[in-house]
Amino acid sequence: MTTDNEKKRLHAELAAALPYLTTQQIAQVSPRFQRLNFSAGEIIIRQGDRADRFYIVVNGRVEVWYKSSEKHDYQVAFCEAGEYFGETGLMKNSPRNSTIRATEEGDVEVLALGRDDFLGLVSDSQATEEEIAAEMARRLLNLSKYS
Repeated sequence: MTTDNEKKRLHAELAAALPYLTTQQIAQVSPRFQRLNFSAGEIIIRQGDRADRFYIVVNGRVEVWYKSSEKHDYQVAFCEAGEYFGETGLMKNSPRNSTIRATEEGDVEVLALGRDDFLGLVSDSQATEEEIAAEMARRLLNLSKYS
């Protein structure tokens, strides 16, 4: 059973990460998010795997790793509380393009949303879809430096 304080916290976390969502859109999608915890150093998604979820970092920090075609591993970015990851594979209907893991500094708490719910969310909010698409383009441009 979710308390009012937990609902308020979840709504605030979603509003911070996805500021173009309306209060009504947040209320509709928030029950579909799952709160997950990962230990320091634990892999959350692996490059090449099927894209099945969208993630928002609530607490902690994650590292973004990219393995080039020459099999070199590059740490290309970090995501911190209030930032998201996992959108590219979902929006492009492609495998994961990088590996995301909790930093060695500590545990990570995320909100996870399944593929169909994520695609429904972005189709219901053009501003959110545009914001996520712009972020995705920035990330793909960054990854292209390592290919």
